[in-house]
Amino acid sequence: MSASPSSVQAMELKGRMLLVSVLRVHDAEPHNLGNMLAARRDEAPDLMRDMPIVLDLQPVADAGDAALRAVVQQVRAAGFRLIGLQDGEAAQALEAADAAGLPPRLAMGGRGGSGEVALSEGRARREDPSAAAPEERDSAASGAPVAVHSATRVVDQPVRSGQQVYARGGDLLVTAPVSAGAELLADGHITVLGPLRGRALAGVRGLVTARIFCRRLEAELLSIGGHYRIAEDITEAERGDNRLVTLAGESLNITES
Repeated sequence: MSASPSSVQAMELKGRMLLVSVLRVHDAEPHNLGNMLAARRDEAPDLMRDMPIVLDLQPVADAGDAALRAVVQQVRAAGFRLIGLQDGEAAQALEAADAAGLPPRLAMGGRGGSGEVALSEGRARREDPSAAAPEERDSAASGAPVAVHSATRVVDQPVRSGQQVYARGGDLLVTAPVSAGAELLADGHITVLGPLRGRALAGVRGLVTARIFCRRLEAELLSIGGHYRIAEDITEAERGDNRLVTLAGESLNITES
């Protein structure tokens, strides 16, 4: 396999949490990499267009600086929203060789491969608020989340391991079971009328009032507005039937509904 994503992780940037996906490259050969990038993009085009990507070049660190720079260019050309390189030998070599035009180097941390991502010192690029759309600037100034709401996306088939379902601009309703290894994402609320065994990420564009409801909670990861809890942080008492997940401050609360 040429490229594969890790689990969705969280990044703290300028005081706010942002969901990112790590794209790990296993083959720097342009043709092979191009085929795998196209396949990954076609699996979930809406998600891949909007989800910030951190590129992990460590498996191909010995390919040489020129090949690594070519990989970065190819990922960008494929339409992925590349925001950084995962810290490591490959990223450090690229930074030392030629920093011009490269995304910032990111240091990953946290238990079990998920946690905060901090911009490496001196490499963060300040966002220009004037480049945002007027409604986004107004919302940012007021502190309110930006959310354009559309119709609820309804999925009436089981969501199996490896599948990603994204409700762009609205809520997600799943009337069937969600398997371990599956991933649900929504700009709004997520409702699962069956067991939730995979990952559920609501309010992925920062809607902190989003909620997650499931008929039975057995999740691997829960997230609202970029704040998340992994399976190890969900107690046995919190698992069970008819569970509602809400965000209070920076903490996810799980209650019986």
